[in-house]
Amino acid sequence: MGAAVQVDDKLLDFFKRPLMCIIAAADETGHPSAGRGVGFRIFDDRETIDVIFSSWQWPRLETSVRQTGRIAATFVSPSDYVSFQLKGAASMRDTEAHDIDCADRFIAAATGELEALGVPGRIITPWLTAREAKVVRLSVSEIYIQTPGPLAGMLAFARPK
Repeated sequence: MGAAVQVDDKLLDFFKRPLMCIIAAADETGHPSAGRGVGFRIFDDRETIDVIFSSWQWPRLETSVRQTGRIAATFVSPSDYVSFQLKGAASMRDTEAHDIDCADRFIAAATGELEALGVPGRIITPWLTAREAKVVRLSVSEIYIQTPGPLAGMLAFARPK
Protein backbone atom coordinates (compact mmCIF):
# COMPACT_ATOMS: atom_id res chain seq x y z
CA MET A 1 0.00 0.00 0.00
CA GLY A 2 1.22 3.45 -0.86
CA ALA A 3 1.52 6.44 1.40
CA ALA A 4 -1.56 8.57 1.89
CA VAL A 5 -2.16 11.30 -0.68
CA GLN A 6 -4.37 14.32 -0.34
CA VAL A 7 -7.01 15.49 -2.77
CA ASP A 8 -5.85 18.82 -4.22
CA ASP A 9 -8.00 21.90 -4.82
CA LYS A 10 -8.79 21.02 -8.46
CA LEU A 11 -10.05 17.58 -7.52
CA LEU A 12 -11.93 19.01 -4.55
CA ASP A 13 -13.76 21.30 -7.01
CA PHE A 14 -14.58 18.26 -9.17
CA PHE A 15 -16.21 16.58 -6.14
CA LYS A 16 -18.66 19.51 -5.85
CA ARG A 17 -20.28 18.53 -9.17
CA PRO A 18 -23.21 16.10 -9.56
CA LEU A 19 -21.45 12.74 -9.86
CA MET A 20 -21.96 9.04 -10.24
CA CYS A 21 -19.80 6.56 -8.33
CA ILE A 22 -18.72 2.94 -8.81
CA ILE A 23 -17.02 1.04 -5.97
CA ALA A 24 -14.90 -1.99 -6.78
CA ALA A 25 -13.31 -4.51 -4.43
CA ALA A 26 -12.13 -8.11 -4.50
CA ASP A 27 -12.59 -10.82 -1.90
CA GLU A 28 -9.77 -12.88 -0.39
CA THR A 29 -9.82 -15.24 -3.40
CA GLY A 30 -9.55 -12.35 -5.87
CA HIS A 31 -13.19 -12.59 -6.99
CA PRO A 32 -14.28 -9.06 -7.96
CA SER A 33 -17.27 -7.23 -6.59
CA ALA A 34 -18.57 -3.88 -7.74
CA GLY A 35 -21.49 -1.64 -6.95
CA ARG A 36 -22.81 1.87 -7.23
CA GLY A 37 -21.97 4.44 -4.57
CA VAL A 38 -24.84 6.71 -3.53
CA GLY A 39 -23.00 9.33 -1.53
CA PHE A 40 -19.64 10.37 -0.19
CA ARG A 41 -17.94 12.70 2.25
CA ILE A 42 -14.38 14.01 1.97
CA PHE A 43 -12.80 14.70 5.34
CA ASP A 44 -10.86 17.85 6.19
CA ASP A 45 -7.59 15.90 5.96
CA ARG A 46 -8.38 15.44 2.22
CA GLU A 47 -7.05 11.88 2.32
CA THR A 48 -10.05 10.14 3.89
CA ILE A 49 -13.35 9.61 2.09
CA ASP A 50 -16.49 7.84 3.28
CA VAL A 51 -18.47 6.26 0.43
CA ILE A 52 -22.07 5.12 0.94
CA PHE A 53 -23.60 2.18 -0.91
CA SER A 54 -26.68 -0.05 -0.70
CA SER A 55 -25.83 -3.43 0.81
CA TRP A 56 -29.29 -4.55 -0.30
CA GLN A 57 -28.32 -3.87 -3.92
CA TRP A 58 -24.61 -4.79 -3.66
CA PRO A 59 -24.38 -7.44 -0.89
CA ARG A 60 -20.88 -8.75 -1.68
CA LEU A 61 -19.13 -5.39 -1.36
CA GLU A 62 -19.08 -5.33 2.43
CA THR A 63 -17.70 -8.87 2.65
CA SER A 64 -14.97 -8.07 0.12
CA VAL A 65 -13.92 -4.92 1.97
CA ARG A 66 -13.83 -6.75 5.30
CA GLN A 67 -11.73 -9.56 3.79
CA THR A 68 -9.13 -7.52 1.91
CA GLY A 69 -9.31 -3.98 3.30
CA ARG A 70 -8.98 -2.38 -0.15
CA ILE A 71 -11.28 -0.58 -2.59
CA ALA A 72 -11.25 1.54 -5.71
CA ALA A 73 -13.91 4.23 -6.03
CA THR A 74 -14.44 5.81 -9.45
CA PHE A 75 -16.31 9.11 -9.65
CA VAL A 76 -17.75 10.27 -12.98
CA SER A 77 -19.38 13.50 -14.07
CA PRO A 78 -22.30 12.37 -16.30
CA SER A 79 -22.36 15.62 -18.26
CA ASP A 80 -18.82 15.31 -19.67
CA TYR A 81 -17.40 11.93 -18.53
CA VAL A 82 -14.60 13.55 -16.52
CA SER A 83 -13.61 10.71 -14.20
CA PHE A 84 -11.21 9.97 -11.37
CA GLN A 85 -10.46 6.75 -9.52
CA LEU A 86 -9.29 6.74 -5.91
CA LYS A 87 -7.70 3.62 -4.46
CA GLY A 88 -6.49 2.67 -1.03
CA ALA A 89 -7.02 0.92 2.27
CA ALA A 90 -10.63 0.57 3.31
CA SER A 91 -12.72 -0.39 6.29
CA MET A 92 -16.41 -0.56 7.08
CA ARG A 93 -17.97 1.72 9.68
CA ASP A 94 -21.42 2.01 11.20
CA THR A 95 -23.98 3.99 9.21
CA GLU A 96 -25.25 7.15 10.89
CA ALA A 97 -28.21 9.46 10.20
CA HIS A 98 -26.01 12.06 8.46
CA ASP A 99 -24.91 9.35 5.99
CA ILE A 100 -28.51 8.86 4.87
CA ASP A 101 -28.88 12.64 4.44
CA CYS A 102 -25.68 12.66 2.38
CA ALA A 103 -26.99 9.80 0.22
CA ASP A 104 -30.30 11.60 -0.30
CA ARG A 105 -28.47 14.74 -1.51
CA PHE A 106 -26.17 12.72 -3.79
CA ILE A 107 -29.10 10.80 -5.30
CA ALA A 108 -31.08 14.01 -5.88
CA ALA A 109 -28.11 15.72 -7.57
CA ALA A 110 -27.27 12.70 -9.74
CA THR A 111 -30.91 12.22 -10.69
CA GLY A 112 -31.27 15.89 -11.62
CA GLU A 113 -28.12 15.78 -13.73
CA LEU A 114 -29.13 12.59 -15.54
CA GLU A 115 -32.66 13.88 -16.19
CA ALA A 116 -31.18 17.10 -17.60
CA LEU A 117 -29.21 14.88 -19.99
CA GLY A 118 -32.44 13.19 -21.13
CA VAL A 119 -32.47 10.04 -19.00
CA PRO A 120 -36.05 9.37 -17.79
CA GLY A 121 -36.45 9.36 -14.00
CA ARG A 122 -38.18 5.96 -14.05
CA ILE A 123 -34.97 4.45 -15.42
CA ILE A 124 -32.73 6.17 -12.84
CA THR A 125 -34.70 5.22 -9.72
CA PRO A 126 -33.61 1.54 -9.61
CA TRP A 127 -29.93 2.54 -10.01
CA LEU A 128 -29.77 4.84 -7.03
CA THR A 129 -30.98 3.59 -3.67
CA ALA A 130 -29.73 3.96 -0.11
CA ARG A 131 -31.71 0.91 1.05
CA GLU A 132 -29.70 -0.88 3.76
CA ALA A 133 -26.99 1.78 3.43
CA LYS A 134 -23.44 0.91 4.45
CA VAL A 135 -20.38 3.13 4.65
CA VAL A 136 -16.87 2.22 3.57
CA ARG A 137 -14.03 4.49 4.69
CA LEU A 138 -11.26 4.90 2.12
CA SER A 139 -7.77 6.09 3.02
CA VAL A 140 -6.59 7.39 -0.35
CA SER A 141 -3.16 6.22 -1.51
CA GLU A 142 -3.59 6.54 -5.30
CA ILE A 143 -5.59 8.85 -7.58
CA TYR A 144 -5.92 8.16 -11.30
CA ILE A 145 -7.41 10.07 -14.21
CA GLN A 146 -10.11 7.90 -15.82
CA THR A 147 -11.54 10.43 -18.25
CA PRO A 148 -11.54 8.82 -21.71
CA GLY A 149 -8.60 10.05 -23.76
CA PRO A 150 -4.81 10.12 -23.77
CA LEU A 151 -4.46 10.76 -20.02
CA ALA A 152 -6.71 7.87 -18.93
CA GLY A 153 -4.94 5.66 -16.42
CA MET A 154 -2.31 8.23 -15.46
CA LEU A 155 -1.72 9.36 -11.90
CA ALA A 156 -3.77 12.46 -11.18
CA PHE A 157 -2.88 15.64 -9.43
CA ALA A 158 -2.56 15.01 -5.72
CA ARG A 159 -0.50 16.46 -2.93
CA PRO A 160 1.82 14.07 -1.11
CA LYS A 161 1.10 14.16 2.59
